Amino acid sequence: MIILGLNAFHADSSAALLRDGNLVAAAEEERFRRVKHWAGFPSEAIAFCLREAGVRLSDVDHIAVNQDNSANVLRKIRYFFPHHPNLDRRRSQRAWSLR
Repeated sequence: MIILGLNAFHADSSAALLRDGNLVAAAEEERFRRVKHWAGFPSEAIAFCLREAGVRLSDVDHIAVNQDNSANVLRKIRYFFPHHPNLDRRRSQRAWSLR
């Protein structure tokens, strides 16, 4: 079984490839793009891992993408309160009618 693991769309994007539970290749995208803490889709790191393992993307059985919904939750909450949308529909409609 071949698994491609991705850490994507935030700082230090990377890819890793496992074959039957053994790490075959892993790389951070910043090594190829030469931008520290590069954030985005790790296309070059994926290509490197596939080359090192001698496989094609079609040979990969599973793709795992990281997700942590609780990451930076306090910072998100602090941002929400001063920037939250007007949830009071009546006040919102009144504001539009005054324009």
